[in-house]
Amino acid sequence: MASSSRIPLFLSLSILLAPSACTRAYLQREGRYVFTAEEILRDDCGLLPTKDALWDGELAISGDVVRLDYDWRRLRLIGAFLQDSGASGDTFALDGTESNAAITLATGECIADQIAMRLEGTTQRATVFSGVISIRVEPRVQQPWCSCQLWVTYSATQIPTTAASFP
Repeated sequence: MASSSRIPLFLSLSILLAPSACTRAYLQREGRYVFTAEEILRDDCGLLPTKDALWDGELAISGDVVRLDYDWRRLRLIGAFLQDSGASGDTFALDGTESNAAITLATGECIADQIAMRLEGTTQRATVFSGVISIRVEPRVQQPWCSCQLWVTYSATQIPTTAASFP
């Protein structure tokens, strides 16, 4: 009698745990990436000192969740791989914000209510992804001239690391 009561419990646990055990493997590798601007679509903020200057970042992946610790303003972007990416490669989208931030723009010094950054990427190969970065500065009411956006297409290439070999 005791063994028959364990079967429904075992089946219930199996059903609950099965979806969490099935995560899709993604080609994109974790690590440090160098970002290069391909085309500046808009930069009325004056954030880019040269046409290909972007900031680097550290990419981390856990299941479907993607995190990028981006060097610009030490901003942490968090997002996920998108479903049904198709034959073009795995796609992901990340977002990050900073509030009450002092920033220097082409128009001068500003205090932004919020700086919002979005990164959309598509895996080209395990060590390369590309896409669009957008940054939006939302100023305080007293500083409407600080409202601006940056839109840039980019490619990101993983920086090779020299891992210590194990004996």
